Amino acid sequence: MDVFELIKADHRKAEELFSAIESADDPTQRYDYFQQIYLELNLHAQTEELVLYPAMREYEETNQFVEAAEEEHVKAKELLEEIKPLDPDSSQFKSKIKKLKEAVEHHVQEEENSLLPTVSECMKKKELQQLAQEFQQTKTKLQEDMVATLV
Repeated sequence: MDVFELIKADHRKAEELFSAIESADDPTQRYDYFQQIYLELNLHAQTEELVLYPAMREYEETNQFVEAAEEEHVKAKELLEEIKPLDPDSSQFKSKIKKLKEAVEHHVQEEENSLLPTVSECMKKKELQQLAQEFQQTKTKLQEDMVATLV
């Protein structure tokens, strides 16, 4: 398994959660889905920032993508924090979720269509597999830390 498979799996999970939140009629259920989105997107972004992006900075061809990707992460995190205190039954909540979904979809497209193919041209298979291990270990550790702060 390489790091791309892990990243794409996270992307698919986010897409599923956005579909679920959009189709949820119950505000409590909508908020539960938001909590999952909040956790998953923060975990994914932090893991990329700690594992993938530093590795990308080592290559001229991929370094150009890092700054834009980090800016997109900041935007998504800001939206997550704006949504957090909102009533899940409000139009503002739904509007911000839509905005967040669009931002995440844009980021996913950029990563999957530009960033990841460029990374795959620069890094050897062994390096991508090593990154996958680091990605998984870092994500697991971050998840444990995040869940501990939620309890």
